[in-house]
Amino acid sequence: MIGKQVKGKGFRGCLNYLLGKQGSQIIGGNMAGQNPRALAAEFRVSRQLNPQVQRAVYHTSLSVRATEQLDDDQWKAIASDYLEGMGFDYNQYLIVRHSDTDHNHIHIIASRIRLDGSCVSDSWDYHRSERLIRQLEQKYQLQPALSSWDKERRSPTTGERRLHKRTGSDSKRQQLQETIDQASQDKPSMPLLVERLKHQGINAQVKFTRTLKVKGISYELGGMAFSGTKLGKAYTFPGLQKYRGIDYDSDRDDHQLQRLNEVEPQFIKRRQKVLTGTPRSELALIDPVQRSRVQVVAPTVDALLTFHSSQEFRGKRYTAKREEQELVLERNEPHAEILRAVPEANRSRWQPTSIPQLTEADVENMRLLKEQLRQAKIEKSRNRKIER
Repeated sequence: MIGKQVKGKGFRGCLNYLLGKQGSQIIGGNMAGQNPRALAAEFRVSRQLNPQVQRAVYHTSLSVRATEQLDDDQWKAIASDYLEGMGFDYNQYLIVRHSDTDHNHIHIIASRIRLDGSCVSDSWDYHRSERLIRQLEQKYQLQPALSSWDKERRSPTTGERRLHKRTGSDSKRQQLQETIDQASQDKPSMPLLVERLKHQGINAQVKFTRTLKVKGISYELGGMAFSGTKLGKAYTFPGLQKYRGIDYDSDRDDHQLQRLNEVEPQFIKRRQKVLTGTPRSELALIDPVQRSRVQVVAPTVDALLTFHSSQEFRGKRYTAKREEQELVLERNEPHAEILRAVPEANRSRWQPTSIPQLTEADVENMRLLKEQLRQAKIEKSRNRKIER
């Protein structure tokens, strides 16, 4: 399956195109209108909730091979899963089926502005879309189409596929690819990336020549070592810069990279010192973006545990827990600790006690969870009043 997405400013123009095609058919959505004018008026409702969003229109097309014929119900199920996976869980949307080509395909037009006024993040949305499409291909047994993102990483071997089918676990090579991708999302400097990987138990080693010129990078996890080339061209030293946007300057970074080669990898300790006891060198590695994300994620995780009156709560994507005074958040697949923090006075701010690994997707998921908790609290309060 192939997905193409575009973000724009005008709903009416996009709707005119989608519904003006011969053979176009509305097969799903949560809109009442049946023509571009009426639908554009409906979309105006969400646009007015957050006028600061310039590109409120989200338009994506999903197509399968000509040999694969899907009915309307199958397409609606795929579209629903796709929207949910991309973070469109409380948004206006419309599904339109086109039959103007040999390829079976649909178009989805949605408002990026949720009905609570928040906006669906477009951070790394191309890469998130490609990964989601690969998952949908497996779920609906569709023929895979290789994306440029997948070409940047080595495909799973037959043995790795068998391992995943038998145990549900990824191979060490796949774990490395996923962990590096997660650690690279905010495009850190090369030393910061290496530091993050070492905190995840990965021994990333930048190789130097006798004349102290960089010649490559290798990764070791669980006693198994891989060159960057073995993982895919995006994981070589130049590939990290070209495909993952890693910031590297030889004059600035080489000395620190040589120093990091001497540092043993270690998983973040279960009981870290609080922020005031953390070495300055480690504090310097926590960039402002991560600090900002901590202030969004930590209060929501704290509220989740409080709502359930529990020290630990495991969900589909995350596991939240309290360990003494520390709040801990782990991503379930691939498993990684992404947040460890302690509250300041009155829980007005949270201070990380280890280097956070939060992505924009994590932030969006927590914003959704915050709204779900708010609704659950209202329902709980309403039930108590009824019982009285």
